[in-house]
Amino acid sequence: MSRGDGRSRRRWFRATDQASRADPPVTSPPSAAGLSGATTVDIFTAGTAGARTGTDTPPGRGTSWLIATGTIAASAAMIGEARLGPRDPQASDPSSWWGILPSTPPSDTDRGVLAATAAVAVILLCLSWLLLLARALRHTLPPREAAIAALAWATPFALGPPLFSRDVYAYAAQGELARHGLDPATHGVSALLARGPTGEIFVAAVDPRWRETHAPYGGLGVGVERLAATLGDLFGAGPAGAIVVLRVVAVLSTVALVLLALRLLRAQCPAYGAGSRLAVVLVLLAANPFVIIHLVGGSHLDALAAALLAGALVADQARRATTDTGRARGLAALAMVLACLAGSVKATAFLGAGWLLFAHLRDARRVRTAAAALGTDLIAGSAALLAAMAAGGFGPTWINALATSGALETGVAPASMLATGLAASAGLIGLDVADGTVLDATRALTLALAGLIVVWLALRTWPHPRPRDGLAVLGYGGMAVALGSPVVYPWYLALSVPFLAVLVALDRAEPPPRAGPVVWLVVVTSVWLCAATLSPLADTWRLLGRAGPLPVVALAVLLGGMALAAAGWPRWSGARTRRR
Repeated sequence: MSRGDGRSRRRWFRATDQASRADPPVTSPPSAAGLSGATTVDIFTAGTAGARTGTDTPPGRGTSWLIATGTIAASAAMIGEARLGPRDPQASDPSSWWGILPSTPPSDTDRGVLAATAAVAVILLCLSWLLLLARALRHTLPPREAAIAALAWATPFALGPPLFSRDVYAYAAQGELARHGLDPATHGVSALLARGPTGEIFVAAVDPRWRETHAPYGGLGVGVERLAATLGDLFGAGPAGAIVVLRVVAVLSTVALVLLALRLLRAQCPAYGAGSRLAVVLVLLAANPFVIIHLVGGSHLDALAAALLAGALVADQARRATTDTGRARGLAALAMVLACLAGSVKATAFLGAGWLLFAHLRDARRVRTAAAALGTDLIAGSAALLAAMAAGGFGPTWINALATSGALETGVAPASMLATGLAASAGLIGLDVADGTVLDATRALTLALAGLIVVWLALRTWPHPRPRDGLAVLGYGGMAVALGSPVVYPWYLALSVPFLAVLVALDRAEPPPRAGPVVWLVVVTSVWLCAATLSPLADTWRLLGRAGPLPVVALAVLLGGMALAAAGWPRWSGARTRRR
């Protein structure tokens, strides 16, 4: 980097700082024109145009190496985890997925090497994401490069088999149940064993822990599952075809979620600095490891629920922007329909419907207007739920199955960690407390705390409504609900992180950069929960030890070198440029 380049960069920072003081972020309701959203052209031109004019994101150095390192890590994680095969020996894959999945279980030695490869690769992918995020927060990452990174890192998981969770196989089996007229909310997938060889293949692919449980998904979720099973049967592909359909739904839902999040951003942020803000959202959401690995790779229905919820918030922002009473009621109804459809996929998404009802009553201010808003919301919500039940083919029987996920325990859930700590403390002082009793109490406590947080977030918006209130309630409140649930999985973050990412982009301080608490909340939960889905460390180390020292050393050197390249190449490149 030459001395002239240094002066140019300093001038850019000074211009940015002066402009930020002269033109602070607006907090008034967005205009209807602002809801045109961020198109693909916006993403690929905002950063480059700003870099040429010096008024927006300057081009970073060495980003291509960072993108390449993350892509290699994503590919290694996908192949390593795929070649492990099912973690439970009682489960089997319905297809080889173009030869990626093994036809026979690997040996213990191979399992150790593959598990270690997948674990280190996921960690390296998370490291690459953190370095990319640092660039975005410093306003040195154009949106085009952020989008390329997200696309490159997600591609191996989009093309590879479902990984790190077998939930999608349960979705397919539940869809097959619905196709045969059996309600997944009242029948376990093991009922398919009576349907012959095809039913046996569906059941064999499901994690044995979920074969007798009932599905806690609403009408639209079951409808999507049934559609996947129907298309799989129509094309003669059976379970494998259903899985492909569910993967397509997950990928399209994730793309829609990202685009809707960008629209939420562009509806509120000023034109100045739009490129750097777009990059922040793209990195925090589209390139986030939990999105890439679990929403795309795991093909979870949470992606569809999150996209519908984001669409509801976009519609509600348009309601606030319009002055036409009839149009406002129509947009309010549309927002409620989308929120209720999201809840009919994932019950926790009903938080969005509750918020919209509260916000519409808050904004009415008069009893007559409030009554009209309440009636509109109730009619729209009821219509959406009836349509969802029609799509699924069954009534609201799924409500009785909502406790299904709590039948298991995840050690990373705050309720479980608190129960473990309390039980250990009781043991130290000689108290004999049943583990189940403590866990039930801590689960009730965390759920109650999450509910109180949501209520507080909503009530604090009543005196002074702001356009971004919905982002805060669904972002912070959704995170509280996810972490306060009896069990916690990475894909639970889908209903909160998109809105937190937009808040971070809206509140980004100008240089010098600063990672605020919301950034840390997203980073810690995303990395922590992704790491929690890896193979148990003790078992991996035990199996890896049987391979001898050479594979261990080779793996450590290879992946360590990749990590150093991702972390240090931009500085080394810059140092060589300065010496020249």
